[in-house]
Amino acid sequence: MSRYERTQYFEALVALRLTYEARSDYDRMSVISIEDAIAYSEAVMAALEIEDRTAVVDEVTTERSAAMGDPRD
Repeated sequence: MSRYERTQYFEALVALRLTYEARSDYDRMSVISIEDAIAYSEAVMAALEIEDRTAVVDEVTTERSAAMGDPRD
């Protein structure tokens, strides 16, 4: 990183910090607890895992049907 790039990066960090300082306390309040955020993320990950498994089952079923000459084709 050149001297110019370091200066630009530093200026961007300072501007970001000043922007956060200018915000009111309302913007700093949490709307979801850490426990709720963890529970939510676990639920999303479980749903994605189920979705992935369903996609694999659908793919295998389609392949088997094609290999067996499914009359519905």
